[in-house]
Amino acid sequence: MSAGRYNDKGLFAIIGGVLVLAIGALVWGAFNLAQRRHDLAELALQSVQQLVQVRLDGFFHEFAEDIREEGAAANRPDSVLLHDRWFPLLDTHWPILSIHLADEFGNEVSVERKDTAYLVTRTANGSKDGPPIQLSFSIHPGHAVLSGPWIEKQDQDPRKQLWFNKALEDTRNEPIWTLGATPTGKPLLHLSYLLRGMAPEDPYRILAFSVDISRSAWFDSRRTDEFQPVVILADDQSRSLLEPLTTGTDARTELAQGALARWSGQKTTGQFRHTAGDKEYLAIVGAYPLHGHQLNMGVVVDPADMETWIAPERNALIVAGVLLLGLTALLIAAWLRKRSSDARIRKQAKRNRSQELKLAKALGEREVLNREVHHRVKNNLQVVSSLLNLQATRLDEGPVKNEFLRGKRRIDTIALVHHKLYGLKDLRNVDLSSFFDDLVKALAELHAPNSRTVSHEVDTNGIKADQDTAIELGIILCELVGNTYQHAFPYATGGHVEIKVRAVEGDLHRLIVKDNGKGLPEHGHQGAGKLGLEIVEALSEQLDGSFHMLTNAGVQFEVLFRMQRGPATVIAEQPTDELDR
Repeated sequence: MSAGRYNDKGLFAIIGGVLVLAIGALVWGAFNLAQRRHDLAELALQSVQQLVQVRLDGFFHEFAEDIREEGAAANRPDSVLLHDRWFPLLDTHWPILSIHLADEFGNEVSVERKDTAYLVTRTANGSKDGPPIQLSFSIHPGHAVLSGPWIEKQDQDPRKQLWFNKALEDTRNEPIWTLGATPTGKPLLHLSYLLRGMAPEDPYRILAFSVDISRSAWFDSRRTDEFQPVVILADDQSRSLLEPLTTGTDARTELAQGALARWSGQKTTGQFRHTAGDKEYLAIVGAYPLHGHQLNMGVVVDPADMETWIAPERNALIVAGVLLLGLTALLIAAWLRKRSSDARIRKQAKRNRSQELKLAKALGEREVLNREVHHRVKNNLQVVSSLLNLQATRLDEGPVKNEFLRGKRRIDTIALVHHKLYGLKDLRNVDLSSFFDDLVKALAELHAPNSRTVSHEVDTNGIKADQDTAIELGIILCELVGNTYQHAFPYATGGHVEIKVRAVEGDLHRLIVKDNGKGLPEHGHQGAGKLGLEIVEALSEQLDGSFHMLTNAGVQFEVLFRMQRGPATVIAEQPTDELDR
């Protein structure tokens, strides 16, 4: 009995020591919540910086392609250029403020975006033969003449413009960016392109865009209501290129300017703290080279925005503290009561062993139950699809029936994703190559006979994903490939679809779906297929990424997404393929 008493004391002493350590760990965790919030802010800062880098590359590449296309059409008459090329370009590209086409003799035709009209200016021989002539055109479809012509009071010579001379200095005959400014002093970017004549005696010409990068939706960093980072983009004189279009973002602008001014004074190469008012922010600014110019790109985040991210940890600490207090109270009560009998301890130990066996069995059955649940989900989706099909048979031919059938097809594809995914052996590390290949084959059967002459190629570079990411990628792939089968190959002449997945940087990946079909019309992103592209864009945002499409000898869809890599996930780290544009 005495030995048992001493054993009980030792056991209680050990438990008491463990509780003290646990309480100490809780106290340590509570004091380190602030550091955890700061660490999350650093991770968010790096993530947003990567995304802004990718968006900057895409923005500048897109406009370089646009000016090449306009340069290929520059030999057309001025009236054709204005109505068939430049007005539509200004209508659809809000960041472009003006377009200029000038030659070596000082002759120029330009169109400039005003508040309520397009102002067209023609200059002859550098204004030596007379001042420029101007006309005003409506910004509404049709672009009718509003007023003019009239004579501009101030002479103009395009050869004196910086963008004109910079284009001449470029020996690679590539579009070149230069820094300029508006009459109000706001920094502005100019993109100019040298057009050489077909014969040696033909004069050379310069095509130029004036671009206000702040008008682009590429750099909208307000992801959610809880997390709204501030993006910085400035020239080498620390003048911001992202001035807001509305006065509702003055606070964000002042924060960006303050962080940029602090960085300009210290030239910090890494992350730094910036204080504005009574709040402290975390910021990073670095160089972004652009054709010999150096832009300053950066991001500012508020660590307080991470409060919602660490809320689960804080709540867990509170719950753990309450539980530890309860355990401490139970330990004291147990010490006072001395535990009634050893039989009670043996009974409890036996019950614990039984629970462990049941838990081990439940864990073994988890995989089977998981597959069964998703099998039932697939069956239920098929029932819904059948009901929609039955309802559609009762409708007359027309838009309503087409919408019913289009909704049925989307449900079929979601059921197909569940069927193909949960037919795999390993659901923790989904082999995207096998998964995508099975999906495309099944989609080809669903869209027969349109897909009969269309081949496909899947190249995922050995990348594997968790099942949640695989489901969303599968739905995205079904939307894009289904759209290709329906619209890209209207004639039975064959076609090819390429599907690629590449790692970009860190956990950022790129999914590319490319076909060699007829391409999209000018407003092809609108109409009956618009909902499918909106679904793809929404799923891309859920994956913390973005969605882009490009028409060039077919259609190329690009989905940037992030994928968390667990301990068991295997990804082949190989150089990524550049996007063909």
